[in-house]
Amino acid sequence: MITTKRLVLKPYKLKDSDSFFKSLTHNSEHLYDYFANMIKVNDSLDSVKKYFEQKEKDWQEKKGYACGIFTKEDNQLIGHISIREIDWRVPKGELAYFIFKQHNGNGYASEALIAFKNWCFAEKKFNRLFMKIAEENTASIKVAECSGFIYEGLLKKDYKKREQDLIDMNIYGYTEDLKLERTNSQNADFSKLIVQLDVNLASRNGEMQEYFNQFNKVDNIKHVIIAYVNGIAVGCGAIKQFDAESVEVKRMFVSDEYRGRGISRKILSELENWAKELGYESTVLETSNVQVEAVGLYTKSGYAITENYGQYAGIESSICFKKSLYR
Repeated sequence: MITTKRLVLKPYKLKDSDSFFKSLTHNSEHLYDYFANMIKVNDSLDSVKKYFEQKEKDWQEKKGYACGIFTKEDNQLIGHISIREIDWRVPKGELAYFIFKQHNGNGYASEALIAFKNWCFAEKKFNRLFMKIAEENTASIKVAECSGFIYEGLLKKDYKKREQDLIDMNIYGYTEDLKLERTNSQNADFSKLIVQLDVNLASRNGEMQEYFNQFNKVDNIKHVIIAYVNGIAVGCGAIKQFDAESVEVKRMFVSDEYRGRGISRKILSELENWAKELGYESTVLETSNVQVEAVGLYTKSGYAITENYGQYAGIESSICFKKSLYR
């Protein structure tokens, strides 16, 4: 299940058959140009149930992932999104979607597409998604571009719409280019990420966050890493001197929609490399026991729990770690 501010994207269940059949039938003229085959194979309630069973099988066998798009408020089915033709050697796949006509114009398409794209990369570890869009389908082209897809080329005479001649199709693709940039705490992107981080920590740590805030000042940190995906700042981390031989890792964060891609581990590794270049022998850090993902990251990255140091001594919710950079 994938959730957004207004939507829930989830695999079809048999209980959705009637709603799907009625909506698809009502929208058959609206969808026929580009989803003619789907309409043909779902021409009865029984065929819809068979279609759902096949989609469930495809999901289990990793041949494709199809979801209904539902409103979060009232669980109303408003569209469809899927990835098919998966090549797990890359991995890559073709993405397709539609929103039923009566729900167009509300921004649902972009909201669903961005969420589904992020799920494909974070959960299924795709490296490339692509869509085929007719040149005349300007609405879908706008949605694709707003969702980060880039025009890659033209497929001549690639699709037959209704009984017309073959038409050309545009290819729009999405890949993720990760770049780690070394900077300092005066960087504007770092400041914006820190705002997100503090909101996240406050929601997790509650009143204790007021205590921790005094130790998270970033006014004069000289060693900051910012992670960019396709030019967008999505994560950060920093180090500052702890003692003559150690640095303290601070302000580790990755935006919610980019988690699960291994970005935090790459930021941490780059911080460790920078610390070694500066001549330090080890790193230390603190996180709270509610930061389950962070605890997992540090444990997997070779950090060992150590006695709570300095301002964290006696704080039951704090977990302190240490790692030798040369072991």
